[in-house]
Amino acid sequence: MNYKRISDRNNSIFSVKKLFTFLALICIFHTTAFSQTKYLIDYFGIVATGVDDNMSKMTSDLYYTQLCELNGYTVNDKRVGIRMTTAPQDSDFEDGKISLYAVISKKENTSKWISTITIYDSAKKTTLSEAKEYDSFYKILMEPKSSLQETISTLLSGSGLSSQAVIGSASPSKPTAKIQSTEFLSGTWGGEDTIDKIVIMRGGRGFVIFKNGSSMNITVEIQAEGSSQNIVITQNGKANASFFPELPREIALKEAVNAKPIKWIFNINDDDTLSGTKSTLILNDGVAASGTLDVVWKRKS
Repeated sequence: MNYKRISDRNNSIFSVKKLFTFLALICIFHTTAFSQTKYLIDYFGIVATGVDDNMSKMTSDLYYTQLCELNGYTVNDKRVGIRMTTAPQDSDFEDGKISLYAVISKKENTSKWISTITIYDSAKKTTLSEAKEYDSFYKILMEPKSSLQETISTLLSGSGLSSQAVIGSASPSKPTAKIQSTEFLSGTWGGEDTIDKIVIMRGGRGFVIFKNGSSMNITVEIQAEGSSQNIVITQNGKANASFFPELPREIALKEAVNAKPIKWIFNINDDDTLSGTKSTLILNDGVAASGTLDVVWKRKS
C-alpha cells in the first residue's frame, strides 16, 4: 500500500475543508458587516410654515443629528438652505436610497402642531408618511431619537401609511442622588423677568426665548465640584444685543460684540426648581461689566 499517496490525499481533503471554512468565514464577515448598515438615507430637511428661520434651522438640525445617531443608517445631508419651500419631487430622489424629509405646520384653529415624516422608498417606488400631533412646537424638539427610529422602521415595514399618533406630556426622569445625565431636565422652564421660556431638550441642548422675541441656543451639562454636582447652562453661539435686555439698547449693541457667553450655574432644589447664579453683563454706574445675578428657574411643563 502506498501510504504516501493516502497521506497526500488526506492532506488535500483537509486543505479543501480549510479553504471552504475560510470562505464561509469570509461570507459571514461580509454579511455581518453589511447588515450593520440597513439603509442609506438622503435627508432633504424640512418644510415649515409659520416657523421663523432660527426655529426652522434648529428643528432641521435636530432631525439630522438624530438620524446620524441611529445605528444601521448612513445619512447623506441633501439640504439646501435653512428649509424647503415645498416638498421635494420624485425626480429629486436617487435610486438605491431612502429619501426622508419632514413637513411641519400648525393645526388650523388650534395651538397644536403637526409634524409629518415622509420617506420615499426607491426600491418599492412608494411614498410613505406618518403624522404626529404635538401639544406645542417645543414638544417636537423634545422628542427622543428613539421615536424617530420607530417611525422610520414603521414606515419601511409598510405598516405606517398615514398613521397618526398624539404625543402627550411625558414625565421627565427624576434625578437620583448622583446625577448621571441631564435627561430629567427636559421640558419648559421659566423664572426670569426678561425671559419668556427656556426649553431644555434631551441630549444636553436647548434654547432660551426672550420676551423681546430673540432666541439663544444653549448647552446643558453636569459638572462635578468636589462632592457636589452643578447644572451648568451656557450660551452656544455668538452674543446678540438682544441677549442683554436689562441694558440700555445703545450699551447692549456696543458691549455684545465682545461679551463672554452667558452662563448659568445651578444647584438642584427639587425636581422642578433650579437655583443659582447667572454670569452676564450688568449695569454698574452707567457702565456695562461682567457680573453675576441670583436666579431661580421653575419647571413650566
